[in-house]
Amino acid sequence: MGALNLDFSAWNTPTTWLTFAAWFTVSYCYLSMGITGGYHRLLTHKSYKVPNWLKYFIVSGGYLALMGAPVSWVAVHRLHHQKSDQPGDPHSPRDGFEHALYKWMFDMEKRQPIEEIRKQVPDLLEDKWLCKLGVDHSAKQAQLCLWVNIAARVLILVAFGPVAFTANLIASIMVFWSPQFVNTFCHLENWGYRTYEVRDGSRNVPWVGIMAMGEGWHNNHHAFPKSARHGIKWYELDCTWMMISFLEKVGLATEVIRPTVVSAEVIAKAKEAQAAKFVTASNAGVQTTSDSAELVNLALDVPEPELVKS
Repeated sequence: MGALNLDFSAWNTPTTWLTFAAWFTVSYCYLSMGITGGYHRLLTHKSYKVPNWLKYFIVSGGYLALMGAPVSWVAVHRLHHQKSDQPGDPHSPRDGFEHALYKWMFDMEKRQPIEEIRKQVPDLLEDKWLCKLGVDHSAKQAQLCLWVNIAARVLILVAFGPVAFTANLIASIMVFWSPQFVNTFCHLENWGYRTYEVRDGSRNVPWVGIMAMGEGWHNNHHAFPKSARHGIKWYELDCTWMMISFLEKVGLATEVIRPTVVSAEVIAKAKEAQAAKFVTASNAGVQTTSDSAELVNLALDVPEPELVKS
């Protein structure tokens, strides 16, 4: 048996690094947009609409970033908005940093059984193609996602070689952790800044905003959950919004929801009203909306909205 060849000098060429950079960039953008533009803004909050073929293509990036079944992912995130940083929030760092970062994933089947998922995502349960990937938090759907991801990476290795495989793998790892960083750092008191005094602890964290393609402007998002745009100020880079805006310009994205920028006081009052409505409905045993984005509509009812002062 020949000796194992550990010579990596063949990688140190301009062509190799160019190939690596191209594969990393394309992989990172495709996978990230699948989560941010697909699972999150498109499926969870319905911030915009696209044709079905484009919807499935965008969402596929999230699935290939190991996010699991879209139906169960959306159910978790809608629950997060309903109970953000309150008892019942599936991944608040108030229950521990490690819990918010990754431990929450391992007991969701118990914390959000199939009956609760059905209440959260009746709209997605009508989509037979999304349902084929799983409709619960079972190990079966997670294993299916894992095997599909392994098969995709093996295909890249066989078809395009080790440089493309390595670039894609590194991008995949970074993209997988980006929403987990949103769950943790963007809800920690001493990180980033707050533009709006919403009822939860959400914060805008610049480095997460860049890494997670705009998702790190999390305080903005919790102020305007249905908005397709998370980066509101000029320096809040939001690559996902750039994609959505481009799709709108070429006629592929419609009904794009933008933030109604009003004063922090108006946002706080709207959140208080929304929280009171949620508590009243819960006490009466009524299932509330699957998306806490009513704030956008509440804000629209305010006469002559003010611009937020920087």
